[in-house]
Amino acid sequence: MPNKKLRLQIITPQRPVLDKLVDFVALPAYKGEMGILPGHIQYLAQLNFGVLRYKAADGVGTFAVMGGIAEIENDNVSVFAEDAALEDEIDIEEEKQRLAKARATLSRRDSELDMELAEMEIKKAILLLRVKEKSQR
Repeated sequence: MPNKKLRLQIITPQRPVLDKLVDFVALPAYKGEMGILPGHIQYLAQLNFGVLRYKAADGVGTFAVMGGIAEIENDNVSVFAEDAALEDEIDIEEEKQRLAKARATLSRRDSELDMELAEMEIKKAILLLRVKEKSQR
């Protein structure tokens, strides 16, 4: 009897990011990391900013996921993320510059600045840097 697999799909408003058969998925659920194996019960999870990992026959993959939802049903894991980036797509220098710019924006404390947007940019840049740095170890 062949091993069961999960079909992992990651979709953002900008593009479909991944469609792959995998053995295991770890999601950054809102209340903590959530592991999914074939045969998982039907479930809908709110996603936080965090790292999505999967294990497949050809190795392990890591994505930075910036919020969204995940639907688990009949060995399908559909991730509808606000944004997602594969570790190979992340440019360390670009993210360091984004982080510095957002921190400078926050330090000005100008009433016309969108502080929430600057905080989200910081959070996103830190996540992307964390994913990229882990992939290089």
